[in-house]
Amino acid sequence: MKARSLAAAALTLAAAAALLWVYGFTVRDLLVGAVLSVWVLVVVFYLSRLVAERTNKYIARKFIHFTTGGLVTLLIYFTALAGDPIFSSPAVPVAAGLALGLLTLIPHLEDSELTWFQVKNNFGEVWFCYTWAALFLIFWYVDLTIPVVATFFMAYGDGVTGVVRNYVYRRWTKGFWGSVAMFLVSAPFGALAAGLSGLVSAVVATVVEKMPWIDDNLTVPLVSAAVLFLMRQPPM
Repeated sequence: MKARSLAAAALTLAAAAALLWVYGFTVRDLLVGAVLSVWVLVVVFYLSRLVAERTNKYIARKFIHFTTGGLVTLLIYFTALAGDPIFSSPAVPVAAGLALGLLTLIPHLEDSELTWFQVKNNFGEVWFCYTWAALFLIFWYVDLTIPVVATFFMAYGDGVTGVVRNYVYRRWTKGFWGSVAMFLVSAPFGALAAGLSGLVSAVVATVVEKMPWIDDNLTVPLVSAAVLFLMRQPPM
């Protein structure tokens, strides 16, 4: 293993330990985290490979988005709404997000990409993990709606966009119908979860997703989170 891979692993382990120490955790957090981690590994190393064999690696990437980070986002949101949050603190889910980021980063660092969904020099799936983890860490105790909506846009809005573009344009590109699909998926959830601010952030996320010069796994969640944060602040 290359030195940079070892360094990334050491930093991830240190960050995870710090999260658990600072924010605390329960036995239930660990058990739920373990179950979800096993599920993520099954998705990444088995189910997504089956999807790639039947479709292509681009669809497999989106399948991973839907069934890993997107799924956990929905579990966090709906269990919180029900009054029985799936996690007691951000420690375990954020640490798991960092671990998945490391899992997808190392193949790039080692020049041994997981060929059924990874593309050489394209770190989109890595950014997905790190932005997901960063937003839940930053806003968990501020306003949980913000990371939920922002990461939903990234996982499902942008994910559906990619699926539609794949079948409409038959190539890896950004097009009008993909943007329409993204808005139609993002706007209802945004409005349901965050009202007007969610609807506005869905519009903004759809626009910034079209930007070709920055990875949309950075722009979509970070910009939409910023819009949500600003709009949900009480007036001075």
